[in-house]
Amino acid sequence: MIGISKMASAVQPSATLAAGARARQLKAKGVNVFDFSLGEPDFLTPEHIRAAAVAAMNKGQTHYTPANGTPELRAAVARFYEKDHGLRLSAEQVLISNGAKHSIHNALAATVGAGDEVIIPTPYWVSYSDLVQMTGARPVLSRRRWPPPSR
Repeated sequence: MIGISKMASAVQPSATLAAGARARQLKAKGVNVFDFSLGEPDFLTPEHIRAAAVAAMNKGQTHYTPANGTPELRAAVARFYEKDHGLRLSAEQVLISNGAKHSIHNALAATVGAGDEVIIPTPYWVSYSDLVQMTGARPVLSRRRWPPPSR
């Protein structure tokens, strides 16, 4: 039998999933609940987006993409940041991932380890501390405003 790693066994049950399950239980009992636990919309993906996905699949866009994202998507993100935020960057400076936690995990795994401390501004997504602990580092929750107010 193959066991799980020390890192994987240290991960605690998800407080987010537990809160979501509790919200569903309460809703099933008729309680009016505003569920902010999961980052999951409570509506269908809009029709034009679903149609675009089907059209892309019908054109053969069903294969693996480059790990850092397609050049077209990276260029579109770069244009968005320049237009909406005035930040000029090239497509080569953009990295696409499958979500924030994926990016945070990769950044932490590449930069921190045992004995390090990682400051996590609060409020925060509860799994961030687990992501830090998986590297052997210690999460330090900061209750200060960030960036600190200027004097």
